[in-house]
Amino acid sequence: MLKKIDQWDIRFFYAGMIALMLGLFVWFAGGRLLEASVFLAVGVVYAFLVVRVVSQSFRAFTVMLWTFQLNYWTLISLDVEGALGIPAAGPWFIGFLVGGIAGGYICSSPRAGSALRQTRPRKPEADGKYSGGWRLALINGACAIVLLGIGTAQLALLSPTAPAAAVLGGAVIAGWALFRFPPPLHVRNGLIMLGLPVVFFVLGFVGGATDQIALPYAWGYGVLAGILIGGRNWAGPRIGEPRPPFNGPSRRRRRKRRPRSKQKPTPGLEKPTVGAAHEQ
Repeated sequence: MLKKIDQWDIRFFYAGMIALMLGLFVWFAGGRLLEASVFLAVGVVYAFLVVRVVSQSFRAFTVMLWTFQLNYWTLISLDVEGALGIPAAGPWFIGFLVGGIAGGYICSSPRAGSALRQTRPRKPEADGKYSGGWRLALINGACAIVLLGIGTAQLALLSPTAPAAAVLGGAVIAGWALFRFPPPLHVRNGLIMLGLPVVFFVLGFVGGATDQIALPYAWGYGVLAGILIGGRNWAGPRIGEPRPPFNGPSRRRRRKRRPRSKQKPTPGLEKPTVGAAHEQ
C-alpha cells in the first residue's frame, strides 16, 4: 500500500514539474504563443527521442546532449526573437526539459513513476569490446544525419560562405579521424575536453570579426557528426559495433587463485588420538 502511495506521489511530482514549466512557457511566450509552441514541440520531441531511443547508444546519447546546448546557442545567434518577434531559445530549452522528464520516467503500468531503464543493459564482452547490431547502426546513422542537416541549415541561415562550408567539412573529417584512428584514451579525452572547445571559441572570435557567425557552429556540428561516423563499424559482421578505446569499465579477467599449501604439523605437537589418551 505504501509503495502504491509513493508511486502516485512521484507521478504527481513530475506532472507538477511539467505543468510548472508549461506555465512558465505561456508567460514567456506572451502574445506569440502559437509561433513559440513550434520550438517548444521540437524541443519536447527531441528530448523524448534522445532519452527513450538514442540512450541505447552511450556515444550517440552523449553527442546529442552536447547538441542540445549547441542548438540553444544557435537559436540565440539566429536572433529569431529580434528579427521576427518569436521567442525561440527559451521555448526550446523548456521543451527539452519537459521532453526529458516525460521520456525518462514511466507514466503508466505498475512501474509508473520509476525511472526508465534499458531492459538489456549493454555490458562489455569477455575481450572488453561491446556488441553492435543494426539497431545501434541506425541510431548512430540517424543522429549523424540530423547533425549534418542542422549544421548545413544554420550555415545557410547565418553565413553561407565558402570558409564556413570548409570549416564544416574539415570538422567532420577531424571528428571522424579522432575516433577512426584514435590516439591513447587520455590523449583523446584531452582533445575532446580541451582542444575542441578551444577551437570552437577561437572560431567564434574569428567569425565575429569577419561577420561569419556560423563558423563556430559549423565546427561544433561537424565534429559531433564526425565522432559518430568514425566511432562505429558500418559494414561486415561487426556492423554497429563501437570502436575502442572505451571510457567505460571493461571486464577484468579473474585471476586463478593458487591452492593454499597445507602446513605440515610440527613434530611433537600432534593431537593424541582417543585411544592414546585412554592409554595414557
